[in-house]
Amino acid sequence: MAGAMSERRGYAIRPATLSDVDTLVDLRLIMFEAMGFDDDIQLERVAVACRSYLEQHLPTDQFRAWVAEAETGTIASIGLVLHSVPPSPRNLVGLEAYIMNLVTLPAWRRRGIARALLSHVLGIVREEGVPVTSLHTSAEGRRLYESLGFAILEDGPEMVLRAPS
Repeated sequence: MAGAMSERRGYAIRPATLSDVDTLVDLRLIMFEAMGFDDDIQLERVAVACRSYLEQHLPTDQFRAWVAEAETGTIASIGLVLHSVPPSPRNLVGLEAYIMNLVTLPAWRRRGIARALLSHVLGIVREEGVPVTSLHTSAEGRRLYESLGFAILEDGPEMVLRAPS
């Protein structure tokens, strides 16, 4: 079962709780640093804001997270936001999933942990009948996501406008 420690894998997947907030924040910062964000002051602001977000939203299930845990502690995490949108021809139930914060500690990478976390969450999304799942990827993660059926919508209509900071 996904929550049981596997001798072969050496880790277990379990839902994150409020006691995991500091670890989830640390993993998120590791992810941003790996993406090239190196402004320590800005990353500290992100840490404070992220901690507040997680403390507010984890208990309500507005943000759900899972961790992969080995005997040494937490080694990876993944997050999921489900949100409601008006139904459309491609999404009659009006539910969408957004997967985020899939990050594995460097020493544990290339062992299938990210794939196991992602597969676990995709199983939950399927069980809950959510027809659309999206995410943002780094160049490193793209092959994993494509191998599980994700496709980049290069001709898609999505655009982004960012407010000035």
